[in-house]
Amino acid sequence: MQEVQATLPIGSIVRGRYAIESLLGQGGFGAVYLVKDLRVKSNLYALKEVMEPNRKDLTRKDRNRFYFESDVLKRLDHRALPRVYRFFEDDTQERAYILMDYIEGPNLEKLRQQQPEKRFSLSQVTTIMAPVIDAISYLHSQRPPILHRDIKPANIIVPAPDDAVLVDFDISKEFDPDSTTTAVRRCSPGYGALEQYGQGTNIRTDIYGLGATIYTLLTGLVPPDALHRMAVLGSNDDDPLVPIDKVLPGIPENVAEAIHNALALHSKDRFSTIEQFWQAFDANATLQEVPVPPKVTPLPSPQAPVASKNRTGNTTTVPTIKLGSLTRRRRRKSFPIVIALLALFVALQLFLARRYQPLLQPCLLQALRGLLKLRRRFLHRFQPRLALSMPIQF
Repeated sequence: MQEVQATLPIGSIVRGRYAIESLLGQGGFGAVYLVKDLRVKSNLYALKEVMEPNRKDLTRKDRNRFYFESDVLKRLDHRALPRVYRFFEDDTQERAYILMDYIEGPNLEKLRQQQPEKRFSLSQVTTIMAPVIDAISYLHSQRPPILHRDIKPANIIVPAPDDAVLVDFDISKEFDPDSTTTAVRRCSPGYGALEQYGQGTNIRTDIYGLGATIYTLLTGLVPPDALHRMAVLGSNDDDPLVPIDKVLPGIPENVAEAIHNALALHSKDRFSTIEQFWQAFDANATLQEVPVPPKVTPLPSPQAPVASKNRTGNTTTVPTIKLGSLTRRRRRKSFPIVIALLALFVALQLFLARRYQPLLQPCLLQALRGLLKLRRRFLHRFQPRLALSMPIQF
């Protein structure tokens, strides 16, 4: 029988189409590769192994459920989740794969290691985790709900300072409230809930992982593993998890209480929904914006007026812009000259009419009519023009 390697070598071709460029990550359940699509050479994807090689205990029912769950993941569409494209098995490698978007950027664990004291401020954590919270809420709102079950800083990619993407669906699973889903060994120490070591998982399992992630980001310390905590408590010793307000005395009380609740060993003692957790966490936190480079907005030109939005989000009307101030000044200087010329011609008409009335009066009248026409054209040409006011929708 062909021996299956732990990881595929660089340059391997999977499914006759995806060339392995590099190894992005590796865990007990498989590996994550950066691959290039040979049919569309400019496209890069993340290819993840979601089933361990050499497993002989997978029944037909297990495989059918695997593909059913795969179809559910392909229907997901959220800005903080990678797009899932396809699932397939490779019989030659005895593995199964999930193909999804490759999100380029450092993960939150690497960024944390680069911070002073290896931790973030409360305002930074609140800003970074907001899209992740929304993504988890989106997963839990599916019918049936989808559990991530491996929430941790290393599974959060930060492509930009104000953006975050929750990745790694290798152990994602639908939650059936009428059945028990087990995930023995399929959790990260410090971030996995107690029930992931053999009991039934539910949406509160993700709340534990989220609480552990925020605890680490704020304190710079990974919480003790849930199984270790239970063993210590079973020996009538104190919980080895140090409350976050003891590590950070200045943290708001509501934040400390929310994290303490999320890290409860028994799932029934945690928040029942991700929304309840985030509301308690962010209710009175002193949120401050993370400094970002200010956006330079060019001044509106007369030809391209722009609209603005007030804080309520309503579109406001562009202020009226009056054009041609230089033209108005010229018109004001020229108008007295026209009046003077008209007065001069009227006086000339009266003077000449007395002496040469029979001959010149028709000519003077025609000239006067022409001058009046020129005056009307002059005034029409330099009449003030006002820009139209028009709301612009964004």
